Amino acid sequence: MRRLLAAVVILVAAPLLALFGCAASRNADEPELGTLLDRVVAAGAPGVLVVVREHGNVRMEARGFADRGRSSRMRADERFRIGSVTKTFVATLVLRLAEDGALGLDDTVERWLPGLIPRGQAITVRHLLAHTAGLFDYVDDDRLIGDRERRWTPRELVSLAIAHDPERSPPGRSFAYSSTNYIVLGLIAEKAGSAPLGRQLRERLFEPLGLRSTSFVPGVIRGRHVHGHLAPSRQGIVTGPPVDTSDEPAWWTWAAGGIVSTADDLQRFFAALLQGRVLGPALLREMETLVPAGRLRYGLGIATVPTSCGPAWGHSGNVQGTIAVAWNTRDASRQLVLAVNVYPLSAELDKAVRRLQDAAFCSGP
Repeated sequence: MRRLLAAVVILVAAPLLALFGCAASRNADEPELGTLLDRVVAAGAPGVLVVVREHGNVRMEARGFADRGRSSRMRADERFRIGSVTKTFVATLVLRLAEDGALGLDDTVERWLPGLIPRGQAITVRHLLAHTAGLFDYVDDDRLIGDRERRWTPRELVSLAIAHDPERSPPGRSFAYSSTNYIVLGLIAEKAGSAPLGRQLRERLFEPLGLRSTSFVPGVIRGRHVHGHLAPSRQGIVTGPPVDTSDEPAWWTWAAGGIVSTADDLQRFFAALLQGRVLGPALLREMETLVPAGRLRYGLGIATVPTSCGPAWGHSGNVQGTIAVAWNTRDASRQLVLAVNVYPLSAELDKAVRRLQDAAFCSGP
């Protein structure tokens, strides 16, 4: 059943920034937050959690099931796959390496990984971070979709990408989201930092910031966690009931989407990052320098998303049937983390999730 599902559903470690980036204006008749959570479950999500934090005040809400098979109720402190929110962590690690002098943002891919990709002498670390490298997105390759349980190596994932023609525009010219960029960045970070990517993330970010429930898990998640659910679809229309994916590894995500975390840890990370406690001022400015990205704007591993109360800074992700959204004001004085454990979304569920996230972020706790 899982392999049949893989044949009809495009699975990506890509952001849902466009999906959740344009909320309608809110009004005084907006339902109470708990009602909006109930509507998400009523519309078909197995479970949903929301944590909103502002100036020390926190509201935590959850509905439905983290593990429907065992009837385990969703809790606001659950661990879940964060998908492409991983990219902000990897970008931060790369910028820390730059700050330490281990690499330069204008270093080329050829400098660190000779012969790995075409045009490697023209593509820089900065291009990879900003998704302006022009590399094909490996998650769109049919070979990956058909064999997701294989233990893919990072270099094999890059090989999937370079088998396709690159973007026509030269590197650095235009934004084109591609998870391949972050697989290449992970390989560069391993060389520059002289240690495996997971170890560097743990020693340079997770442990110093006290992210006790955050880990790099491209394999199968062990212990209690939110179970993702994938629904078969055709041309974007959901055509059947979702299937639990929790027994499937995610080796194919690696540096593009392999982190597991909690809402509390994500908010702790983004607060430290945006308040200047992880990167120095110069590199934080580099990270927050945005370029147009469709209806959004994207920096170096971080994006701004329009909401009814102004731009939200952060990232979102979707991997193996779990959607994660991490939104913050620029100074992280208000923060939202939302997780929904099903993908794709029906039209009704999409509308319910949009209303929930905008109301939660813009109302605060």
